[in-house]
Amino acid sequence: MLAVIYIIVIALLLLIIYLGTKRGGMRHFFEAHPQVPRFLLSAYIVFAGCFVFPIRSEPYPLDFQKAYSLAASYGAIALASAGIFGMGQGRRVWITTLSLTAVGMWLRYLLEFGEVSNTYNFTPFNIISYLVLLPAGTAIAYHWIAGALRRSNE
Repeated sequence: MLAVIYIIVIALLLLIIYLGTKRGGMRHFFEAHPQVPRFLLSAYIVFAGCFVFPIRSEPYPLDFQKAYSLAASYGAIALASAGIFGMGQGRRVWITTLSLTAVGMWLRYLLEFGEVSNTYNFTPFNIISYLVLLPAGTAIAYHWIAGALRRSNE
């Protein structure tokens, strides 16, 4: 069920972005309302923290689909962070990703409260590895992407 919700939200988001960029209306909207991209990024980090967690669990080992979802979700977060925050904001990206991912994980816990899946998803190893690896990887990807964007603008 969670995968279906995740796919529907991503498809709708991509459709909105496609339609908005094709007409150029999103650029004007975002220039008039500069806080909207930050809100959307924050909401997506919470969403990814809820629906992409955990990296692996007892019945569901890490496979290609899960690795791809992790890389695509947090890679998109790094790309959006580079575009929104600009250069030199690695610490801010790391703190934002860490805190909002934790909020998403908390929402996932509440969503599945009382279910057996919480016993094998919310182990100390899964929680710590998710909160250490993904924000750090996002911050590293942010530095790489922001540097590439800066070099392309020179």
